[in-house]
Amino acid sequence: MSNHDDHNHDHEHEFVDEEVVILEDEDGNEHEFLIAETFEVDARIYAVLVSADGTSEEGFIFRVEEKDVDGEQFLDFIAIEDDAEWANVERVYNEMLEEEDQE
Repeated sequence: MSNHDDHNHDHEHEFVDEEVVILEDEDGNEHEFLIAETFEVDARIYAVLVSADGTSEEGFIFRVEEKDVDGEQFLDFIAIEDDAEWANVERVYNEMLEEEDQE
């Protein structure tokens, strides 16, 4: 998982999807996550994933793309490697958090 994916937050999430997402890190270890929220930036979808076991409040932001495998649709969670893309996504997400705090 890329360093760009780390996102600390101190707000509550209503989970978008209770389905567990399993991602593999660079060492081959599997980690279980829940989708805390999704949002759109420049016509791309992004998801904030949080630990499924609740042991960490740290969230990770990934770009989400649909993938077709043998006629079945799957979601592919892609690490954000591009610094410009990350800066834009982080800016939009932080603006969303500020709006939530004002409500």
